Amino acid sequence: MNLINPNALIEKMEGVVEIKSYLNKIKIIKNLYLKGANTASEICNEVGISLPTVNSLLTDLMSSGEVIKHGRAESQGGRKPDLYRLAEDAFYVLSVDLSKFNMNLGLYSCNHTLAVAKESHKIVLDNEKETFDKICDIIDHYLANTGIESDKIIAIGISMPGLVDSIGGINYTYFRFGKKSLLENFESRFQKKIFMENDARAMTLAEFKFGSNHSYKNVLGLFVGWGIGLGIIIDGKIYRGASGFAGEFSHSPIFESRDVTCICGKKGCLEAVASGTAIVKMAEEAIKLDKDSILARMVRDHEGELEPGIVVEAALAGDQRAITILSEAGLDLGRGISMLIQLLNPELIIIGGSVAEANQYLITPIQQALNIYSMAKSREKSQLALYQLGQDVGLMGGVAVVNEQLFEDVISRLG
Repeated sequence: MNLINPNALIEKMEGVVEIKSYLNKIKIIKNLYLKGANTASEICNEVGISLPTVNSLLTDLMSSGEVIKHGRAESQGGRKPDLYRLAEDAFYVLSVDLSKFNMNLGLYSCNHTLAVAKESHKIVLDNEKETFDKICDIIDHYLANTGIESDKIIAIGISMPGLVDSIGGINYTYFRFGKKSLLENFESRFQKKIFMENDARAMTLAEFKFGSNHSYKNVLGLFVGWGIGLGIIIDGKIYRGASGFAGEFSHSPIFESRDVTCICGKKGCLEAVASGTAIVKMAEEAIKLDKDSILARMVRDHEGELEPGIVVEAALAGDQRAITILSEAGLDLGRGISMLIQLLNPELIIIGGSVAEANQYLITPIQQALNIYSMAKSREKSQLALYQLGQDVGLMGGVAVVNEQLFEDVISRLG
């Protein structure tokens, strides 16, 4: 089955029966892609195809190499049923994780495991076509070195900062050049399905799909790096809002009394006082006061480069000023999160990003602020937790975005 170019395959099909068979195979593959290993009877119930048809199509898919048997499931009374899953090399997804100053790439199998070693590259996002071309060249070079056939790589998922309209394929913050949308530019360059999403939404989706907290349906993901991003999941679905920009909470002027101007032009935004950028500014002032501190020595060891992760490292090493800075940021974050609790009443609030590596130095003051600023009844069922995927959350975000949408256009066209 040609998964990479189903449109061309459909044109060659003869009759309704052949098209329906292809559609049902896609539905089975989608089920195994989303759920992992599954039994024929469960596939039948979840996909809405009769059991004899499922068994017949699974036989076809095993013959063509997309599906393999994967042991047996627990018995429900009687013989243990066979488990089926996608073959590790059935297809691959490239994930591209872009941040303001960095680019990570990883190639993942259809079972969401890393198939080829990750790469990281320094890059500065802007609106220049030259930067877009550089990103594409890095992707081309990485794919060429994987040793995997191009047709096996059926989609690219891109997680990136900025005001991203994932449906329209436009980033209103970065890569605003030419007449085509960013999505069109990527698809014309690589001739593959491209799925792009705001980084915070993508990372929240990754934690929701691949993290350990699968039982929750109403989840907030707050990711603190250089900026602050928010992802919202309501009733198990990522919430994008009317224009695709839901989650721009960090640019709410919660602290108007503070004389701190945000990059968006307003004063007192959450991002202006509690983001990694704000933390670095506070750290710069702290270093001026004590040039022999742990923080100052760490910055010198990094050739004068100061970034949020170094402040976290210094705090974990016992630097009191770094601990105080993170505590102040945590209190401000908690004040902002308390407003989200009052509005959305989530079951789970995930704190992630490079600043979250500070663990309790950040989480404890956040919890203190929640106790002060949110109503007890509103927060009593809202659990606060650190992210589970760690440094891979950005790449897994790209995978999650593909996971969410892959095959939907074919199913909607033929279903």
